[in-house]
Amino acid sequence: MQNQNTNAIFAIAVIMTAFTAVLQFGSANLAFSQEVPLLPINTGNETLDISLPVFYECIEEAVDASENAPQQDSYFEDEPTKNEVRACYQAVFIDNPVEEENNNDEDEEDDE
Repeated sequence: MQNQNTNAIFAIAVIMTAFTAVLQFGSANLAFSQEVPLLPINTGNETLDISLPVFYECIEEAVDASENAPQQDSYFEDEPTKNEVRACYQAVFIDNPVEEENNNDEDEEDDE
């Protein structure tokens, strides 16, 4: 009797494991993302509105540049690393703020 119970429990465990494996492997990559048009950025902050597209372009270029980098996880072939995001943030918002560029352009126009 105990042998039958053990066999039944083992059979149920095998069936449940097989069912779980089928669900895991069968449902992988069923969702496909689709490109959608971007909305224009209008935050009310002119500096931010101008800098965000530059920031995202910087990230895109950094990801493209590091696509075949050695010792890099395959996830980062399409996604930025933390260091890439930090470097782009530094370059766009800290080192080269748009406000300074706008002020310089206005100063040059005033000089003419």
